[in-house]
Amino acid sequence: MHTVDLVVVCAAIAVVLIFAAILARQRHMLRMSGAVPLAVQRGQRWMYGIGRYQGGELRWYRALGIGTKPSRVLRRGQVEVLGRRERTPGERSSLPKGSVIVECCADGETFAVAFGDSAFTGFVSWLESSAPMA
Repeated sequence: MHTVDLVVVCAAIAVVLIFAAILARQRHMLRMSGAVPLAVQRGQRWMYGIGRYQGGELRWYRALGIGTKPSRVLRRGQVEVLGRRERTPGERSSLPKGSVIVECCADGETFAVAFGDSAFTGFVSWLESSAPMA
């Protein structure tokens, strides 16, 4: 076997192992209690990931990452829902049918989160279960 062939084979194996690790991470996270698939809009792009309710926080992890730290953390008492909407024609190729898009504000930043219908119901229940602000 030539050196170039060996390098190509090793690189291909490394790529396959990286993808396997990412998929294993996603499956593991989705099996944890309080985990839901969701997407967060950054600019004009939708970033897919996994949200996990933990205490008074919704922690969002990017789908195509290998890190163990959340990419974004929403604290229950700081999230304000500005509105709910359906997909726009431009979002039909980015989001699955039946997605519920929620416009939110937290820490002075406005953003959108897309849920499946049942995950949206869970999100609203999670928000409503917070203690009243004094």
